[in-house]
Amino acid sequence: MENTAAPAAAAPRPRPLPPQPQRYRLPAPWLGLVAVGYAVVQLAVVIPHTGHALGWDESVYVSQVDPRTPPAYFSAPRSRGISLLVAPIVAATSSIPVLRILLMVLSAGALYAAFRVWTRLLPRGTVALAALLFSGLWITQISGPAVMPNLWVALGAVAAVGWFLRVPDERNARWWLAAVLAGVTLIRTPDGAWLGLPLLAGAAFVRAWRPALPTLVGGLLLGAAQWIGEAYDRFGGIRGRLNVSSDVEGGMGLHFSVGAALRSLNGPQLCRPCEVPLRHPELTVWWLALPVLTLAAVSVALRDRHELRTRVRVGLGRPGYRRPPCVPLTVLPIVCAGALAVPYLLLIDYSAPRFLMPSYALLALPIAGLVLRAVRGARSPQHLAVALGVVITLQLVSQLAVLGHAAASTDTTTGRYRTAAKALQRLGLRPPCLVVGDRALPVAYHAGCASAQTSGNNRSTTVPALLRRATHEPTALLTRRDQARPPAYARTWVAYPLPGTEWSAHLPPDQAREMEAEKSRQEMSGNGASMGAMPMSTTTSWAGFQAAEPGFAAFAQGRFQGYRHHVLATLRQDGSPRVTPLEVDFRFGELWLGMMPDSRKALDLRRDARFSIQANPGPDAGMAEGDVRVSGRAVEVTDPESLTRFAEAVRPPEPFQLFRAEVTEVVHTAVEGQDLVLRTWRPGGPVRVVRRGSDDSPPRVEGSEQRG
Repeated sequence: MENTAAPAAAAPRPRPLPPQPQRYRLPAPWLGLVAVGYAVVQLAVVIPHTGHALGWDESVYVSQVDPRTPPAYFSAPRSRGISLLVAPIVAATSSIPVLRILLMVLSAGALYAAFRVWTRLLPRGTVALAALLFSGLWITQISGPAVMPNLWVALGAVAAVGWFLRVPDERNARWWLAAVLAGVTLIRTPDGAWLGLPLLAGAAFVRAWRPALPTLVGGLLLGAAQWIGEAYDRFGGIRGRLNVSSDVEGGMGLHFSVGAALRSLNGPQLCRPCEVPLRHPELTVWWLALPVLTLAAVSVALRDRHELRTRVRVGLGRPGYRRPPCVPLTVLPIVCAGALAVPYLLLIDYSAPRFLMPSYALLALPIAGLVLRAVRGARSPQHLAVALGVVITLQLVSQLAVLGHAAASTDTTTGRYRTAAKALQRLGLRPPCLVVGDRALPVAYHAGCASAQTSGNNRSTTVPALLRRATHEPTALLTRRDQARPPAYARTWVAYPLPGTEWSAHLPPDQAREMEAEKSRQEMSGNGASMGAMPMSTTTSWAGFQAAEPGFAAFAQGRFQGYRHHVLATLRQDGSPRVTPLEVDFRFGELWLGMMPDSRKALDLRRDARFSIQANPGPDAGMAEGDVRVSGRAVEVTDPESLTRFAEAVRPPEPFQLFRAEVTEVVHTAVEGQDLVLRTWRPGGPVRVVRRGSDDSPPRVEGSEQRG
C-alpha cells in the first residue's frame, strides 16, 4: 500500500511572532500627589481663615519690603530672608489673598523639590511617605501660606542634608548644597548655624564627605552675610546682636522646655509664658511616638548593616543583592534634627509648634523608611500595609481637626487687628500716622501707620521722642480695656473704645478735639457717615479732664470733696437703675470708687461698667453752688501694686474692692439769676453751656467757658 503521508520536513513551520517592544512601567507620581494634596488643604482650610489679614510676626516681615507702609521695628533675633522671599509679590500687589495663594503654590513646589532630592537615596515610596507625614501636620499646613520662616527652614534642611549625602557620587551636589544652605541661613541665621554644625563635623571626619567642606563654609558665610552686616550696623557687632537677641528671648541659657513644647503641640501657636494645659491629649500619640520610632529606625539600620556584613563574610553575598539603607541615610537626618531642636528645647523658656518644624521634617525620612521596611519584612505584608494605612489616615484626620481649630483661632486674632485698624481710620488716623501700645505692630500695618514701642522686646523709641512726634503726627495709643490705667504719659489722653475689639485708642487731647470738631462739622453738613458709622463713647481719666478744663475740674472736685457721701447709680441685671451711697477719692490723677467686696453695686459694675455719681447737694435746699454729676465707665483695679498704693494712702476698711473711673461726661447744673444753666463737658470737646430762662424762649447755647 502506498504511503501517502507527507514527510516531516515538509510540515509547515510556525511563523515567528514579531518582536514586542519592551514596555516601561512609569512609577506612580506619589510625591507630586502629596504636594498637590498639601496645596489643596491650604486652599480649602487655611486660606479662607487667613486671607484677610496678617499676623503679628507676618506684619513685621512684610512691612520691611512693602512700599505702602512704614517698616516695623525689626528685633535682633529675626532674619530678613523671608522678607526677601515675598518682596516681589508685595511689590506687585497689596492683596493679602493673592499673597496667600502664591505662597501656597511656592510652599507646595518647595515641598516637592526638597523631598525629591532624596529620590536618588531612598525608594520613591519612602520619600513620598515622608513628605506625607510631614505635610500632614497641622503646623505644616497652616504655615504654608504664612509669611513665616520656619517652614522654609524645614524644607531647606531636608534638601541640604539630601545634597550633602549625594556629594560623594555627584560632582554638582556640593554646589546645590551650598545654595540651599545659604538660603536656609539667610531665612533664619541661627537655624542655619545649628544645621551646619553636624554637617561640618561629618565633612571633617568622613573622607567621602570631605569635598563638601569648602562649600559648607561658603554657603554658611554667604547666607549669614546680611545678618552679620546688620549686626555691626545696628548692634555693635555679632556679640552685641547675640546679647540683645538673648534679652529679647528672655535670657538664653539652660532651660528644659520639653514640657512647654508638649503643651503647645496642639495649640496655641505661641506659648509664652507656657502655662496652658495640654490641649487635645488624645491627639498627642503621634508626637509621643516620634522618639520611639526614631530609636527604632536607628536600631533597624544598625541591624541591617550587621546582617549585610555577616552575609558577605560567610560568602552569602551575591550580585544583585539589594543593599538595605545604610546607616548615614538614617542617622544623619536624626542628628541634624536633634541639632536644630537644641535651642528650642534647652535654651529658651517658651515654645511654639513651628519652632520644631525642621526637626519634624528630617525625622519623617527615617520613620517613613522604618514603616515601609516593616511592611516588606512582615509575614503578611498586605495586612500590615492596610493596618498602617488606617493608622496614618487617623493621624492625618486628627491633624486636620487641630488645623481647623488653629485656623479659626488665627482668623479671630487677625480679624481683630483688621477691625482695630479700620476703627482707627474712622477716628481720623491717616498716613503718616503712628500707633503705639498693645498689639501696635500688626494694627499699625493694617492701618498704614508706623508703629513704635517705649518698652518690651520691640522697644524702638523713648517717651520724650514719642511725645514730640505726637505733636505733629496723628498718634494713637492702644490699651486693653481691662488694663488698670494707661501709661503715665497718656493719663490726659482721650480714650475711644474700638468696637469689635478688646482695645481702646487713646488720642492726645489736641488731636481728639480736632477729631471731634471735624465730626461736628460733618454732622452739621449732613455728611457724617464716615465718623458716625462707629459710636464714639469717648473716655478719659480724671487727669485728662483736669488737663482739658482745669477750672471746671477743680470746681467739680471741690463739690465732691465738700461732703463725704454721694449717690452712685448703677444698672441692675434686669436693666433697671440702682442708687446707693458711696464715698469717692481723688488721688494720683484718678477718680476712685471704693466699696465692699461683692456688694450689689460692685456686682453691677462688674456686669455693666457704666455708672453715674451725683455729688452730695448739701445740708439745705439752697444748692448755692449747684449740682455736679460725673458719668463714665468703672474699671476694676486688680493690680496688687495699685491696690497696695491706694490702701497705704487712703487706709480704707479692709477688705475692699476698688474701681477706677473713666470719665465720659461731667455735668454742672446751677441757677444763675433767672436762668437755669447747664454746663456739660465730654472728652475731646469744650465745655458746652446751655441757658434756659423762666419764660418760653428757646434755650441759648453758648461757647466754651472756664469755671473757677
